[in-house]
Amino acid sequence: MLTHEDNELLCRIGTRAPMGQMIRRYWVPAAMSKELEADGAPKRVRLLGENLVAFRDSNSQVGLLDELCPHRGASLVLARNEECGLRCIYHGMKLDVSGRVVDWPSEPDQRPFKERVRAVSYPVRESGGIVWAYMGPRDSQPAPMDFEFTQLPPSHNVLVKARIACNWVQCLEGVIDSAHTNYLHADTFEPAGGLSNSVYKADSLKVKRPSSDGHPRLEVQDTPYGFRYAALRKPILDADKNAYVRVTLFVAPFYALFPSPAGWGSLQAFVPIDDENTMLYFARYNFERSVDAEERQRHEAWSGFRKGVDLDDEYRMMRNRDNNWLQDREGMKRGTSFSGIQGVQAEDAIVQESMGPLYDRSREHLGTSDLAIVRMRRLMLDSVKRFEKGETPLGLAQRVDYVKLRAEEGMVPLNKSWRDEWVSDAA
Repeated sequence: MLTHEDNELLCRIGTRAPMGQMIRRYWVPAAMSKELEADGAPKRVRLLGENLVAFRDSNSQVGLLDELCPHRGASLVLARNEECGLRCIYHGMKLDVSGRVVDWPSEPDQRPFKERVRAVSYPVRESGGIVWAYMGPRDSQPAPMDFEFTQLPPSHNVLVKARIACNWVQCLEGVIDSAHTNYLHADTFEPAGGLSNSVYKADSLKVKRPSSDGHPRLEVQDTPYGFRYAALRKPILDADKNAYVRVTLFVAPFYALFPSPAGWGSLQAFVPIDDENTMLYFARYNFERSVDAEERQRHEAWSGFRKGVDLDDEYRMMRNRDNNWLQDREGMKRGTSFSGIQGVQAEDAIVQESMGPLYDRSREHLGTSDLAIVRMRRLMLDSVKRFEKGETPLGLAQRVDYVKLRAEEGMVPLNKSWRDEWVSDAA
């Protein structure tokens, strides 16, 4: 467990919080590219406790500005997006994607005002269907985090986004916790002998797994970007010869890659909206082929995050604390559902929300299956404490080849190490 002080240090991300200042040194997802249309409606974005507005101008360039107009504070979500800029509907001030004032029609002599006033703006770039933002000092801007999915054709990627009503650390801890999959996700993962790794079952997206072992043994290896850890389980067949190993990666500050069935990769980013809300970006991607519309819909349904069905227009879950997350207790009684919740990612999000907006970790009791969670906390706390002394944050001290990072799974002979089996990302 953590002390109250360390829990606050780990979780709080406001503009004055040390963790918030550190996370601003990384590239972070701000929106999905498809949410922004050239000369279309501006989009309100709350990111790291700041209220911002994103828009795509007439030339398809994306801007990310403070939501409030620098003239008199009217919301730029209401602005006209036209002719390569946002024009505030209050007094007509027009701003370009860099925050520069390009027109101020309410002033007879615009020139001195235009040169003096500038809106807060943040650098952005697009890759993998995501608009990434950098919110730290301009002279400390790191290299882009070009994960493997950002280098694939858009047709290979399935992107899902959802707002989760709790702190970002609660969400991140879920994806680096292998043991819970045997329980919370029991409706999805089915033990099956004769396999070397997990595979999709026909077209249902249920997953066959070559193990029923519900108490994995964890081993962690630190890396320049964070760590990777192996969950070792006894397989159904040949348990005296092999271990079924799943290797998950934690990439600072809030990214994780976890093993998927053959041919697929998965990455999750748990972006802090503020101290008590998180935006999940979930990329599922096929290494070799395009994903057709029907299969894409199945993946979205599998996650439990279908917009207009599970989520509203602002990506908020329709299942929430007020309606007890619409848990199907009758299905649990019938034995047709273990959790009473439909959708793997929704199961995670609902459990994380159930802990409260910001969980007090001084109340918990950890076990051996929580080894990866303990390591993440230690690394991030150590990083933020060193950051306060002027040192470089975790993952930014040396170049990381993000495109080579992959989560892996498979059978490993008992006389060999998983570290030797998968070495491409460990340097």
